[in-house]
Amino acid sequence: MSAFSTRVRWVVHPAQPEAVARLQHEVGISEILARLLVNRGITEPDQAERFLRPDWSHLPDAFLLPDAEVAVNRLLLAMERREKILVYGDYDVDGVTSAALWHHTLQKLRADVRAKVPHRKRDGYDIRVPVVDEAHRQGVSLILTCDCGIQAHEVVERARELGIDVIITDHHEPGEQIPRALAVVNPHLPGSRYPFPNLSGVGVSYRLGEALVRAKGLSPQNYRNYFLDLATLGTIADVMPLVEENRVFAYYGLPALPHSRRAGVQALLEVSRLPRDKSITMRQVQFALAPRINAVGRLDDAAVALELLTTEDIRRAMVLAQELEEHNRRRRSEQQRILEQALQQVAQRDIAREWVLVLTGEDWDKGVIGIVASKVLEQYHRPTVMISVDTDCGVGRGSARSIRPYDIFRAIEQRRDLFIECGGHTLAAGFSIHTERIEELRQHLNRLAHEWMSPEDLLPRLDIDAEVEPADITPALVDELTQIEPFGHGNPEPLFLSRGLTILEKRRVGSDGNHWKLTVRGEALPPTGCIAFGMGNYDDRFEVGDEVDMVYTPQWNEFNGRRDIQLQVHDIRHSTGIIE
Repeated sequence: MSAFSTRVRWVVHPAQPEAVARLQHEVGISEILARLLVNRGITEPDQAERFLRPDWSHLPDAFLLPDAEVAVNRLLLAMERREKILVYGDYDVDGVTSAALWHHTLQKLRADVRAKVPHRKRDGYDIRVPVVDEAHRQGVSLILTCDCGIQAHEVVERARELGIDVIITDHHEPGEQIPRALAVVNPHLPGSRYPFPNLSGVGVSYRLGEALVRAKGLSPQNYRNYFLDLATLGTIADVMPLVEENRVFAYYGLPALPHSRRAGVQALLEVSRLPRDKSITMRQVQFALAPRINAVGRLDDAAVALELLTTEDIRRAMVLAQELEEHNRRRRSEQQRILEQALQQVAQRDIAREWVLVLTGEDWDKGVIGIVASKVLEQYHRPTVMISVDTDCGVGRGSARSIRPYDIFRAIEQRRDLFIECGGHTLAAGFSIHTERIEELRQHLNRLAHEWMSPEDLLPRLDIDAEVEPADITPALVDELTQIEPFGHGNPEPLFLSRGLTILEKRRVGSDGNHWKLTVRGEALPPTGCIAFGMGNYDDRFEVGDEVDMVYTPQWNEFNGRRDIQLQVHDIRHSTGIIE
């Protein structure tokens, strides 16, 4: 919330009373819960039943993935012939968990397999020609990519020249041309019959691995259970929408993580100081586990993270987890340094005209600039591109983050001629570019921004699920809200607006006073505690006795054996009665 300003727009979802009433009646839920589902695009009773009760049976047939049958048959043949297989992933959590999944799966099926992930600084993003050449020297006859490869045309052509078959498993958007690999397993391909395109890289691998296990006549559910930890980590870390299949993975995976049979996951839980006696939360994956796995790939060699997730030796796993912990400390320090420099640059820009921020630095670590781009975006609510420039070779490595109205990958695709290479999604992209083209890129991105967006799009907004009376916030409602957990991208925490609350108590909390704790009362709402993270400065703006309007998420607060309703505050204003 600290990134927001008083200019935050409060936008209440328009009511759809007929759809809400239908769900309320046919599914047997409260009006508020029905409205939350409708706000998330769930308007049919069967959709609601599937969402509220995720089940493995909801997963579509894995063989519907494009080229799944071709890929499975080629893997079976490679195992029968004892061919050497190279699995090649990526250096982020999604890519590392994908590579670890294939390593374990193929190894357990007695394949001759070696898994590898790139070194961010030496190898760069995606599989490269030297990898294929080295694989050929080692006698590899089949390469399987995971979380990468959809843009690897040159690599695939080189592999074909050398007689190496390539299976691409990826979830990134394809370009106009598809690499001429033996199999391209990507749910975004044109003509795909797979009903859910928004899998992570490890999600694609998880489902294709299941198809392979089925073809071997083994239990798909045993496979699902064993690799659920990796699928959950990669899916959440890659910020995939937690709906449909991804919701099934997270729903079953978060409670299962503390009981993972993987030595590396247990070591990671230990160094992260997370409990093993209760379910892991979304936030713990996002802010404790994922950053530690990512950190080593950002600053050094992601092979350390891959070894962590593939070793069966718990003592070795602890050593590797401690190494990840040290890299994560370094990452936080480097991130803060680059952020301060980036914000200094922004302060010198005319942001009234520059709707896409393109920032450059010569000593910026390429592995950290993506995180910093997200931080700058949070503060200025506009697409942000961070470019680490290497003056020796005249090339910049860029990482972009965007907001919903601006499709950053589409913008980049319109001028592919500017880039040495590029890839990404609607809200995030990566690329390399010759430094003399950076100014042209800045002009191109800003020209499109003024075509595609309005000034209003650059204002941060809170999308509020419903305006409710204070009396509606009851224990029964808070219990009912747990039915739509876990929350995440595509299924955000419910936000409610209530008016005319009175502040009874208030104070700053936290070691640096950065947070704000208050007690409010409303009509038929008894005194209720509230917590506002990162909003300690709000303490000076309000007085005890003030009447306020508040946007919040109701939740249970358990402390010292007590269980009370607590409102997590997202924004607060003096009561005005004005709302969009």
